[in-house]
Amino acid sequence: LDPIDGTKGFLRGDQYAIALALLDGGKVVLGVLACQNLPLTSLSDAGQHSPNNKVGCLFFAVVGGGTYMQPLDGSSAVKVQVSAVENPEEASFFESYEAAHSMHDLSSLIAQKLGVKAPPVRIDSQAKYGALSRGDGAIYLRLPHKGYREKIWDHAAGCIVVSEAGGVAQMLQAAIGFFKGKYLDLDTGIIVTNQKLMPLLFNAVRKSIQEKASSL
Repeated sequence: LDPIDGTKGFLRGDQYAIALALLDGGKVVLGVLACQNLPLTSLSDAGQHSPNNKVGCLFFAVVGGGTYMQPLDGSSAVKVQVSAVENPEEASFFESYEAAHSMHDLSSLIAQKLGVKAPPVRIDSQAKYGALSRGDGAIYLRLPHKGYREKIWDHAAGCIVVSEAGGVAQMLQAAIGFFKGKYLDLDTGIIVTNQKLMPLLFNAVRKSIQEKASSL
C-alpha cells in the first residue's frame, strides 16, 4: 500500500494516487489505483485539470481479468485498453513531473530517436499508469538518476493495471520482479508501452543510455 503516491503532486493539488497491490510469490495478482484528481476524459484532451471538474478515477485489475476504470462518483466501470499506436511518431509519452525522479534529458534523447513529435506529459504518481492503461498516451519512461532505488509500492499496482490492459512494463536488464523485498533492483529504470512499440522503444532506450554514458 502507498497511501499517498506522488506526495508533491498532492501538495500542489495536482496528480496523486492511492495505490494498492496484492503480491503472491513475488507476482502482482491484483492492483488498484485511486486517482482522485485525474480527469475522466483523456489527458490529451483535458490536460491535468478538467474544465468541467469531472475528475476522480478508480483503476483496478486482476490477473487474467483485464483492467477497468470506474469514476469515483459510483457510476459503472468500463474496460480499458492501452493505445494501439504502432508508429512512434504518433506516440505521446509520460514521465515524472519531478526532474529529481527521472532524467528528462535522457527521455528527450529517446523521444528524438523515436521521432516522437508531441511534448512529454509530466505528471506525478502512478496516475501515469492509469492514464496509459486507458490510452491517454502510448509510452511511460521512468529513468531514475544513478543511485536512486525504486520501491515496489511505487510500481506494483501500476504494472498490473497496464499489463492487464494489454501493455508491457519492463526493465532493460530483466523482467520486473517484486520478490526481493521493498526495492526493485535495477539500474536503468522502467519502460512501459504497448506490445507493438516495445521493441522500438527498448532499442531506443538502450542506444540512448549508451550514447549518454560515452559522452561523460
